[in-house]
Amino acid sequence: MIIRWWRAVAGSQEVLQHYADHLGRTTFKEMAALPGHLGASLAVKVNGTDCELVVTSLWSDLAAAGHFEQGAFDDAVVKPSTQKLLKSFDLKVEYFETLVTTGILKGE
Repeated sequence: MIIRWWRAVAGSQEVLQHYADHLGRTTFKEMAALPGHLGASLAVKVNGTDCELVVTSLWSDLAAAGHFEQGAFDDAVVKPSTQKLLKSFDLKVEYFETLVTTGILKGE
């Protein structure tokens, strides 16, 4: 299984909520329709007024993870309307291959 990882910073709880709503309405639905998609999540760490976001998506293999790309394989897909919301964001995504899993990720 491949984990696709991307980070950003929202400058307020309001922006965080707007971004979370956006992911649920659009991006996560778009991902779910792609072959090999296994799930996605948004995690947050609050640091003062900033909210550090981590978006992870799970894919069956590296080829499947590439279905979501636009441009280079590791380019982040950040729509212009989303770019305006966020205080900062990574321009690149990272991919990790899982070696050992447990719990709900094990997929037995």
